[in-house]
Amino acid sequence: MTRSLSRSELKQLVDSLVLDWNDMASHSKAMLYCTAQHYLDGKVPWDMTFEVDRWPDYTAVLWTPDKKDFAVPAFVEDDVFLYWTSEDGLRQLLTLTSVDWTRQLLLPAFPLSGLSVLKDHLTKQGVPCPSETDIYPCDTAYFLHETCPSPETVGRTDAKVTIAPLKPDHSQLVNRTWRHGGTPESEEQIHYQISTFPSACVYDQDGNPVSWILFNYYGSQGLGYTLPEHRGKGYFQLASKYLISICLQKGFLPFLFIEDYNEPSRTIHRKLGYSWVEAGRCAYTFLNRNKSS
Repeated sequence: MTRSLSRSELKQLVDSLVLDWNDMASHSKAMLYCTAQHYLDGKVPWDMTFEVDRWPDYTAVLWTPDKKDFAVPAFVEDDVFLYWTSEDGLRQLLTLTSVDWTRQLLLPAFPLSGLSVLKDHLTKQGVPCPSETDIYPCDTAYFLHETCPSPETVGRTDAKVTIAPLKPDHSQLVNRTWRHGGTPESEEQIHYQISTFPSACVYDQDGNPVSWILFNYYGSQGLGYTLPEHRGKGYFQLASKYLISICLQKGFLPFLFIEDYNEPSRTIHRKLGYSWVEAGRCAYTFLNRNKSS
């Protein structure tokens, strides 16, 4: 049987996680660390379940919002995350977990190295495997340097702009411009991210946001965007350096996911000093997508 961790056991798990900046396939470990730490710190205001294949010598961890908690917002209720160091542990966890695999689910940044194990499990459960249109492959990009220009230094690079966190009032703007946004649920998600976690925004001389990037509750950077009329001025790089600096100050490993189609993002992040390798390949993977929750 799998084991659901108590709060004290979850603290033990967090303390056992050593984030190796030389491990270019460690994004799921970083996501586990950040989610669990934010949960323990009260920055995740809904109940979550953390299950392990065994305890204390676990080899696989699954974590997901607790569906029994009516406070779980719609924008995370389908999220299921997995981290493993052993395929046998992953198989056991998939088989014995409390997750209902027949309902609509999203596996954010699921490592592609485990896709065959996942599909084998779903087939045995009589659940359709995700089609190619339900799998959005990404590279995990890491900022592996120990230093970055300080926010103060970055903020003085252009007298016409200022750099500071986004404000919750900007949620509507970010929601309108987000490729996957435009709904009340996505605006609620953005408002939560801006209100709770670090963010970076370049403001013009009139105080209007022109370029920004947010921070997800599971530790990755995301929702980066520059208004079309302000592109080509280096503003996104300024916002990124600001957020990198904040992450480094807080002891976070700066990382993000770049979808395969997004070549402009690859170019910008390569210039910023991000790196990625084949071992870090992952995918936002939807299960039972056309089925109601």
